[in-house]
Amino acid sequence: MLNDYYSLFHMKQQLQEQQEEEIIELQQQPIQKPIQDRLRQASHIEIESAVRNKVNLSISWYDIHGEQQSQKYVIPAGSIIEF
Repeated sequence: MLNDYYSLFHMKQQLQEQQEEEIIELQQQPIQKPIQDRLRQASHIEIESAVRNKVNLSISWYDIHGEQQSQKYVIPAGSIIEF
């Protein structure tokens, strides 16, 4: 019974650590904006890959501090994007 309690305690502790790591990771990522907004700000658009049903884009822009930022997007087949 003591082993069962320890196992549950250990599982709960691992879950809490994983949730904390996910929160930190989310805080470090830039806020996802719609692709149309990023295209208006873009200084550089790179097609990283184009496969059968999707295109992977990397869009770069300069923020208000003059630092270059970038964000990745996956565009599914059949999508229409206006530049």
